[in-house]
This record gives sequence, C-alpha cells and structure tokens, in this order.
Amino acid sequence: MRGRRRSTPHSAAAGLESLLDEIAPEDAGDVGLARLQRAWPGAVGPAISGAGRPVAFVDGTLHVACEDATWAHEISMLEATLLGRLRAAGVIDVTSIRTRAGGSGGGPRTGRPSGGPRRPRGGRG
Repeated sequence: MRGRRRSTPHSAAAGLESLLDEIAPEDAGDVGLARLQRAWPGAVGPAISGAGRPVAFVDGTLHVACEDATWAHEISMLEATLLGRLRAAGVIDVTSIRTRAGGSGGGPRTGRPSGGPRRPRGGRG
C-alpha cells in the first residue's frame, strides 16, 4: 500500500454533529426537537440531563420525560432557571417546560389514560 495517503481520523461525534446540522429542521420560528435534544445536556448540566430528556417540542413548550416523579417536580420547580440556561445556549424558542414522570416515550399526553376509571384503594369492586 505504498503511495497511499491516510486521511486524518475524524471523531464519530463530529461526523454525527455535522449530519444533524444538515437534517435538523430549520423552520423560521422553530428550534426543532433534534436541536433541543443536542443543546439540553450542555444547558442544564449532567444531573438534570441524566434525569430528564426532551421528547417533544410543541408550540413553544418543551416536554421532558423524567425518570421519576421527584425529578419531574424538581425540573418543574427549576423551569425559569432552565429556560434562562437554554436561552444562554442560543435556544430562544422555548417558552415553557412541561414534565412527566416515568415516561420515555413520545410527546405530550392527550386525553384520558386507557383502561377506564380507577378503583378506589382498599375497596372491593
């Protein structure tokens, strides 16, 4: 393999970052979920980003799925601070943060949960 020149190695993260820049939505008033997910860890820090992750961005509201109810409450209480950190990181389209516990799936919840009404505790029925 004489005469063949090796290229400088590039990190996979740099390649993915470049790809995300190309495919992330760039709508005029919309940050886009992909950009929010990338900005989240740096803006909120490792503890919060480890406990909650952005799962949807709808009409200025960032929906965050949290590992438990304690973290959902904590992130809700820190909403103003977190919005300030996101703005400092260049994310200006987020106007509110909504949290939910134990969810890792999609966006905001709508309607009633399936399964009908709950039975009262301790009662027969």
